[in-house]
Amino acid sequence: MAVLMGVTFFFLLKDQDLRDVWTVVRDANGVWVWAAIISMAVYIFCGGYAIRVLMKGRGSIVTIPQCFEYSFLEIFFSAITPSSTGGQPMQLRAMAKDGHPGTDATGALIAITLLYKLSFLWLCGLFFLAEFRYVAATMKSIRLLAFVGLLLNVALITFLIIVLFSRRLTNALLRLAVRILGKLHFVKNVPEMMDRMHEKLDEYHGCAQFFRRNPKQILRTFGVLTVQRLAILVIPYCIYKSFGMSGQSLFHVLATQLIVNLCCDMLPIPGAVGISEAIFLSLFGPIFSERNLYPAVLLSRGISFYFLLAVSGVAIVVFKVVKGVRRNRMLRG
Repeated sequence: MAVLMGVTFFFLLKDQDLRDVWTVVRDANGVWVWAAIISMAVYIFCGGYAIRVLMKGRGSIVTIPQCFEYSFLEIFFSAITPSSTGGQPMQLRAMAKDGHPGTDATGALIAITLLYKLSFLWLCGLFFLAEFRYVAATMKSIRLLAFVGLLLNVALITFLIIVLFSRRLTNALLRLAVRILGKLHFVKNVPEMMDRMHEKLDEYHGCAQFFRRNPKQILRTFGVLTVQRLAILVIPYCIYKSFGMSGQSLFHVLATQLIVNLCCDMLPIPGAVGISEAIFLSLFGPIFSERNLYPAVLLSRGISFYFLLAVSGVAIVVFKVVKGVRRNRMLRG
């Protein structure tokens, strides 16, 4: 991550007048910059609150501090792992340490993954239809990357739905996958692996039953995750307004940021560092003036990713220390 960040900022700023860039950043309207930071805080809270909503439906209470802790874990470890794969295993580990049943925690996190992806595609459909001509013109230069991003998101959603709701098809796919891995010598004990897979499937299908029996909580969680997506999407618009600019609608800016996310969401690069900045510069060029474009990517990406990553890392350490102190006090008591 450090190497990626260093290379990204070197190529981003090597041809820029740093004094001019700093002047634009320094003169940005503080009210709108704080609005962007508050949006970031809403994003953090919603990530944990969605877990609280689902776990409450399964009879397990997640406290507000735990909401923040689980959200920080997901944000930090997703950011530093390819295709954002590290966040949920760390959440599951923390939830198990806090005494939440593994089956409930696994089911809730699978449901959140599915609903988060569905909320993303729903927002894409909504904004892309509302701004169809604008989106079609904007996507010309990155059509292939956007298509790959859409295909990967749809494939993941389809896979999760199959795993949750079609036991027969899932069993068939797992048998095939395990046999192939066995022949390639990646799996040494095929029967044992199949038994472990079946145990996990029971957890997943328990989650499917929860979907069917608790539609209100599923809709509520979907709403929370949609707000979470919008909170991070609105940050470039806050930066746009912080420069005193006008003429571009909120819908235009949100639709543009959705395209950026669609292209970068599933890339096997930690945090999509480098790619996100390059696509931002390409797509937001017509929205920000030439003088404001590089300060815009620094502030927008700085708040929505780099500052968020730093805050999450510090918060994880703080939670770790606080828990350690409490544990020691309990042992002494």
